[in-house]
Amino acid sequence: MIIETPRLRLRPWTAGDIDRLAALNAEPEVNAWLGGPGLSRHDAAVLARITGHFDENGWGIWLVESRQFERGQVEGGQVESRQFETGDGAFLGLAGLQPVRPTLPLAPATEAVWRLRRAAWGRGYVVEAMTAILTAAVAAGAPADLVALVARPNLRSAATAGRLGFRHDPAADFLHPDLAADHPLRPHRVFRRSALEH
Repeated sequence: MIIETPRLRLRPWTAGDIDRLAALNAEPEVNAWLGGPGLSRHDAAVLARITGHFDENGWGIWLVESRQFERGQVEGGQVESRQFETGDGAFLGLAGLQPVRPTLPLAPATEAVWRLRRAAWGRGYVVEAMTAILTAAVAAGAPADLVALVARPNLRSAATAGRLGFRHDPAADFLHPDLAADHPLRPHRVFRRSALEH
């Protein structure tokens, strides 16, 4: 299933996209929120899981790419030294839904996830992509009751979850079992989005 929005094209991942996933996961400012640079060791397994789930269910995690040429400052109205340019087909990242891993206390549940190249942050792409995905995926049979799991220090993702209609559920917050006891990302906040509210 391909989804198009005013600025984005969302398509299923393929085996040929392994280099895109590896490049995304290798960006220091991206993997810093995902446990560090060791993330790239698992690219092939992650891609196989993404494509397998999508093939089986018709929804899952989409590859996000640009539909149009766009040039501007990375951060809205703030002055930023880096410029960001995209053209048709420029790879931006990933967004979609996936089952919560069985080792986490929220399982079984369905999780909303997003991850963009650092240069694409602050441009509203996640909200644009996820808004379209939530509509399309639920229509294709995905659960409408969702969670978003956000490391406590990740205020940017927490704010994005709020803009997507997720509400913090403090009683469900947890310590991530795959991270060391003193790891700063171990405390996770749980956000919920109910079908009854949307």
